[in-house]
Amino acid sequence: MNFMRRLTALLLVFAMCFSLLTGCGKKEHVSTPDASTSAETSSSQSVDASDEGDASASSQPTEEGDASQSENNGGESEEAEESGTAAPVGSPYDYTVKMDVTNVDFAALKDLNNEAIPYGFSTKNRDDLNRPDGIYYYDNIYGEYGGITHINTEDKLVYLTMDEGYENGCTPEILDTLKEKGVKAVFFITKQFYDEQPALIQRMIDEGHIVGNHTCAHPAGGMPQLGAQAEYDDIKWLNDAVYDTFGYQMRLFRYPEGVSSKQSIALLNMMGYRSIFWSFAYRDFDLNNQMDTGEALSQCLDQVHPGAIYLLHAVSTTNTAILGDWIDGVREKGYDFGVFPVDVN
Repeated sequence: MNFMRRLTALLLVFAMCFSLLTGCGKKEHVSTPDASTSAETSSSQSVDASDEGDASASSQPTEEGDASQSENNGGESEEAEESGTAAPVGSPYDYTVKMDVTNVDFAALKDLNNEAIPYGFSTKNRDDLNRPDGIYYYDNIYGEYGGITHINTEDKLVYLTMDEGYENGCTPEILDTLKEKGVKAVFFITKQFYDEQPALIQRMIDEGHIVGNHTCAHPAGGMPQLGAQAEYDDIKWLNDAVYDTFGYQMRLFRYPEGVSSKQSIALLNMMGYRSIFWSFAYRDFDLNNQMDTGEALSQCLDQVHPGAIYLLHAVSTTNTAILGDWIDGVREKGYDFGVFPVDVN
């Protein structure tokens, strides 16, 4: 009898324990889904979410989710957006804004003279600011259509432009020198340079230089011989290619050999480009006859003047060798280097 009572009591205790254990399990089971859902929601909004979570979030965007993410990111999102559209330090315009180059009235262009005008003038005749007086002759021809031979200022500022038809191994050293001296330049590139040197173009952009359009064909004898439509196609191709590749909108143009025409200048103006000529250049482009560095440096320094636009060719080993000394010499004369203004008179 005692045995039966003890067995019964033991069974009752076992049943009570089992009931308590089962009840705790049910309670835990009820609370777990809420906690899990909360954790998953938090994880999906976290900056450190997994790749799978990012893919899921991007494949099912909602306005509420976008608003929530924007609030979570706060100022960081705004800063990223601003930095994504701002030009590099020192650039005179926002190069990421795509320009409409299709606003061309070809009928009106037919009424303009397409006779090729070579560019060149004597450097012996100079005004009282040491500027070659020949630039004023071309100002009268090109000024109406936005052609620029120099910056019209009496301030002691000069502007460096370099033509990049192709790469001769000099550009990396040139960029190193410009970075060391704190000078920004305009690099006019051709299609060949675009095809072969994308890393150098990206470096120019990243370091705050300006990249300009120097045509695809770079024809001997000048662009006007192509005719307005072929000129347009050539310029637009390189314009679009650079924008599509780098997100960079070129706005400055240089004519191969400086040869242009009134019709051609007007075409570039309609496309939104400014045609940039120069007030100093010398025979630095002949790789078989590079000038002595001392003579070249003397020429470059002797002809400095307010608002000067220097044309140097980046293929020149002489230019590469004298660049740092020339920059120092210009500054010793009381001048400094300006960042080329896109919207100029």
